[in-house]
Amino acid sequence: MTTVLLGGLAFVVAVATLWPLRRIALGFRIMDVPGPRKAHKEPVPYLGGVAILLGAGVTILVLKPDLWPLLVLLTLVACLGFVDDIKALPVWAKLVGEIAVASSAIGLGFSWHISDSFELNAGFSLLWIVGLTNSLNLLDNMDGLASTAAACSLLMTAALVPATMGLTLPLAGAAVGFLVINRPRARMYMGDTGSLMLGLGVGIGSIWAANSTHGLHSFVILSFPVAVALFDTSLVIASRLRTGRPVQLGGQDHFSHRLRLLGLPPMVILGLTIWGSSIAWACAALALLYPLAQAWLAVPIALAFVAAWVLLFRVDPYAIANQPRIEVYRDQTGT
Repeated sequence: MTTVLLGGLAFVVAVATLWPLRRIALGFRIMDVPGPRKAHKEPVPYLGGVAILLGAGVTILVLKPDLWPLLVLLTLVACLGFVDDIKALPVWAKLVGEIAVASSAIGLGFSWHISDSFELNAGFSLLWIVGLTNSLNLLDNMDGLASTAAACSLLMTAALVPATMGLTLPLAGAAVGFLVINRPRARMYMGDTGSLMLGLGVGIGSIWAANSTHGLHSFVILSFPVAVALFDTSLVIASRLRTGRPVQLGGQDHFSHRLRLLGLPPMVILGLTIWGSSIAWACAALALLYPLAQAWLAVPIALAFVAAWVLLFRVDPYAIANQPRIEVYRDQTGT
């Protein structure tokens, strides 16, 4: 029953706050305005991230008040994203803020126990949390994509390690609630307020889950729930390095853009995101059977992910950079 409440209450609160927040955003002109690298032709209100924060925050305070330190961290990074939504921050300023919040999370004990060295554990955990925070931010490049990917990652983490449900289910429920208004065609955007917060939650949740075991099992629990984010980030970095483009700059070269070039509509791409996350969960479940022989069934599933990565890597999104953009493309973050 508590499991249902953790996700259900967050969903209800998030949905209940969407339209009031949308009116506030419209009234104060807190908008994502059209631009050279954006496909939407009319301003779209932000503050969807605030609805996600309220949904998760109310649920945590009511049902899991002992997790209030994590709620503080989520609020801090959401505030950082909100400032960036209102007045674009330089990359270094966002990075400093993300590092500060991630360091606080490590100080609270959310450091992956990869070795006996505190410094090594803390260093890797810092890179992991900051990296995932930005990976989810980069995934916010199509209507509904960041919410879908984050919800799938959080639900998979909760399924693999139920002890994390106090954090993962409220965030997942709120993210799903946001899809009510963010699915294609979106009538509201989460902005960096939401994407940075969800990324931080996914990063902390994955480390929390990974520390429930050790060795190969720990690595599987850490990485498989975030397979979609790792898939996209590695695809973009590899493509930009191959073509000599700056890694840190934005571009329409994410997996969603490539699938659009192959002719897939947005709702199908969201469906493939859910399907890919489900396959990653199945792969993780099989891998966790090791040393039983059935664990080797995860290998062909993993190879299928590699094959999909190679296929999309061969799709050249830069060859048509000067052609008219497809209308459903949307970029809040310049990615």
